Amino acid sequence: MNIALTGVAIVLIATLGGVVIVRRNSSQQPIQVKAVLFGLYFWGLVFLQLVIAGLFWAKAKAG
Repeated sequence: MNIALTGVAIVLIATLGGVVIVRRNSSQQPIQVKAVLFGLYFWGLVFLQLVIAGLFWAKAKAG
């Protein structure tokens, strides 16, 4: 259950982060460009959060 909650938190944070970044940086872009940029930002944030979570997990297992 703890892993599922962590996954849900990562997805929610990445979604909110992607929306905020797209709204802040692309005011005059077409909707198609905004959609592609959201996907790029979303997966970038997911990857970054998974790396950080993995580092914390490895640190917890080691000591």
